[in-house]
Amino acid sequence: MKRAIAFMLLLAGCGVEPDASEVARVREGTETVRQQLKLPESAQFKGVTAHDGAVCGEVNASVGMGRTGYERFIVKDGAVTLASQLDTDAEMNARWKADCGG
Repeated sequence: MKRAIAFMLLLAGCGVEPDASEVARVREGTETVRQQLKLPESAQFKGVTAHDGAVCGEVNASVGMGRTGYERFIVKDGAVTLASQLDTDAEMNARWKADCGG
C-alpha cells in the first residue's frame, strides 16, 4: 500500500492526479482482504488496481510461522478470492482474466 501511495504522490508531482473514487475502491478492497487474514496488520500489497466490478492485486501476509509469499486476490461484490483458496491456477487465471482485465 505504501508503494501505491508513493506512486500516487509521484503522479501528483507530474500534474496527473489519481481518480479519488479509484483510490477509495483500492483502499476498500485492501481493507476487505485484511479482514480475511490471520494477522491483518502484517499484510503487504502490490499491484492493486480497481476495475469495473473488482479490485485486484497481490498480497503477502504472515500466518504466524512466516510469510505466505505474494498471491493474487480478487475482491468482487464484497467477497475475497485468494489464489490459495482455489483448486487450480487455471481457475484463478480464468477469474483474473474475467474480472481484472487479463
